[in-house]
Amino acid sequence: MFARIRTRLAIHYAGLFALALSLVAVALYVVVTTTAERQVRDELVASSTVFDRLLELRTRELGNAAGLLSRDFGFRAAVATGDPRTALSALDNLKARLGLRTAFIVGMDGSVTGLADPRLSADARALWGALDSGRTSGIVRLGGVPHHVVAAPIMAPTLVGWVVFANDLGPAQMRRLEQLSAIPINARVLLRGRGEAWSSEAATAGFVAERIGDNAPARLDDPSGTAVALVKPLGALGDDSAALLLRYPLALAMAPYLPLQIAMALTALLGLVLVLFGSWRLSLTLTRPISALEQAAQRMEEGETVAVTVATRDEIGRLAQSFNRMAAGIAEREKRITQLAFNDSLTGLPNRAFFRQHLDLELKQAERRGGRALALLCVDLDNFKAVNDTLGHPAGDELLRAVGARLGANVGDAMVARLGGDEFTIILSHRDAHEAAGAIAGRLIAALAEPFEVNGHELTAGASVGIAMAPGDAADADTLLKHADLALYQAKGEGGGTYRFFEAEMNARAQARHQLEADLRRAIGHGEFELYFQPLFDLETNRIGSFEALIRWNHPSRGLVAPDEFIPLAEETGLIVPIGAWVIQEACRQAVKWPEDVRVAVNVSSVQFRRPGLANVLIQALAASGLDPKRLEVEITESIFLESSEALIAVLHSLRAMGIRIALDDFGTGYSSLSYLQSFPFDKIKIDRSFIQQLLSRAGSTAIVRAITDLARALGMETTAEGVENPEQLAELRLQGCSSVQGYLFSRPVNAAGVAEALAAANPERDVA
Repeated sequence: MFARIRTRLAIHYAGLFALALSLVAVALYVVVTTTAERQVRDELVASSTVFDRLLELRTRELGNAAGLLSRDFGFRAAVATGDPRTALSALDNLKARLGLRTAFIVGMDGSVTGLADPRLSADARALWGALDSGRTSGIVRLGGVPHHVVAAPIMAPTLVGWVVFANDLGPAQMRRLEQLSAIPINARVLLRGRGEAWSSEAATAGFVAERIGDNAPARLDDPSGTAVALVKPLGALGDDSAALLLRYPLALAMAPYLPLQIAMALTALLGLVLVLFGSWRLSLTLTRPISALEQAAQRMEEGETVAVTVATRDEIGRLAQSFNRMAAGIAEREKRITQLAFNDSLTGLPNRAFFRQHLDLELKQAERRGGRALALLCVDLDNFKAVNDTLGHPAGDELLRAVGARLGANVGDAMVARLGGDEFTIILSHRDAHEAAGAIAGRLIAALAEPFEVNGHELTAGASVGIAMAPGDAADADTLLKHADLALYQAKGEGGGTYRFFEAEMNARAQARHQLEADLRRAIGHGEFELYFQPLFDLETNRIGSFEALIRWNHPSRGLVAPDEFIPLAEETGLIVPIGAWVIQEACRQAVKWPEDVRVAVNVSSVQFRRPGLANVLIQALAASGLDPKRLEVEITESIFLESSEALIAVLHSLRAMGIRIALDDFGTGYSSLSYLQSFPFDKIKIDRSFIQQLLSRAGSTAIVRAITDLARALGMETTAEGVENPEQLAELRLQGCSSVQGYLFSRPVNAAGVAEALAAANPERDVA
């Protein structure tokens, strides 16, 4: 049949060509399929990593924003006092800046404020249990749609609720993740409640349930075809379970190789002469670029920046170009993520995370260099809050950029970082770091004292600097930063515009202050406060006309603590608000038991006036006790007028309208006493004890007291002299026309049980039972 060798050779080589071509085709298919699937798997892993990092960055961003809002005094006060309009205004403002559609407040009772959609509200209320257990971030279902939720507790000063930001993880948000991938993946966030399946599709639900803890790509066979899929568990905040499902169909991965298969079939028609040569060239052409792509993919998996040489323009060449674009895109995304993670977006300076890494590295290097000194400078602007309050946050941001640039221009090789707000840090490694730190601090204070031109305004920021040295003050980053902050606090306490080095006494004072603050917070909840009452003797009727309520702290280990020791700290920390509310309620409760012509006076701090809700506290105390408002007297000091006088006058008039009496305490110690009297008609003026102590020894003091009593009489006001301790002072005050007196001559402050005895002793004919 094949008598001619030419035929046999032709048939033989044709068979060999067919076999060789078949083997090559099979080998190529296996290599291409394996490589394409590996690339898809790698891209799925890379995409899941990108999602993790984006989720982490978004969590940090929303956490910082929520923490900042929850620590805002106005916002906390609005939530604590039930002022939803103010709270939601601040929440909506921050929500708009963050590009969110959903943000709300969860109260301690599980109530939700800020959501109009009842479906969202029902799901939001279900978060209360997780928030109450201390969890503040995770994936939840809101209105049937997955959301990334970040919350922060609202302390005022105790926990009153949580502020919650929710980022939509529905199809629109997932499309943004899909666009970050070099291949057209499909991304979904799945939620499963108890007893539910992961998906309505049986194949998908079974795949997710099987691979939820694996975190490795695998094949998924469903009605739409075979795909490579990856399941990544996500942290859920509520009772649901959450997972990220990334899919890429294998048919799409193999599509670029279809022209190659057609080309192989056409090559077989060229004849037996080109069989060996064509087979060799084809195998060489196919395997080299694939091997190069595989090696490049492995190097890219190890974190290297790779690019393969594009030698052809066919499918392999286009695949190599696609690979290069994918590698470049991944590298660019990694760069952007790193930039966001370690640089401050406002000033371009290193942020807190980079600062901590750099500080740890510098400390280790200093230790290796034999303990070479390292200086940490904390810089805080003195007038930044005023800029934000008067010109707005955009002007404040511009000022921070200008400050960052000026700091960088004045510190030489030292590293400048922004920790947040108006707080900057400088790490200085120098042979004589102590002397260099002082010189730089002085130079920075002088530089920041120079005016800044911001949006057409000339602003003066000013700054204070705290300095801590390593290893002398501390050898680790946390302690060194804490000590630098203590030195900064000392500089701010001395009026600002200066710098201070850390001293051991600062830490001792800070520890004592911290302990006192912790004890004070505990005292509020444990009922350790008690009211004492000092009588005010009416000189016209020779009777006790009123009592001044004075708070005392029954400390479990220190005993009775006077107000001078803890009231300044309470005002600084804001604890004076709940303490002051308790004083008002307790004073009214006690005073209602006294004779009807005896009043009670309470001191109100300027901090209480700055916070909304003082009038409500007074109304609730009067209503709960049944005390006539005319028997309640509020004492304020002149320091209150140094702030917003118009707002203060409005509050005072509202109290007067309720029938509450207003007294000006410590009169004569301020700078504009007469202007205060002109601004508001007080019921009483209390003459400061400093004038009374010098009443008999300095003629000028007598003249001042006479002038005050004459002025008060002309304005229709009463006068009370404080600190009366001997009969001679009393006689002189009677002579000068003082309305009432207060001091140890009559009685020291007594507890509630001693009020009846004091009334009986001063007014023996009155029934005070």
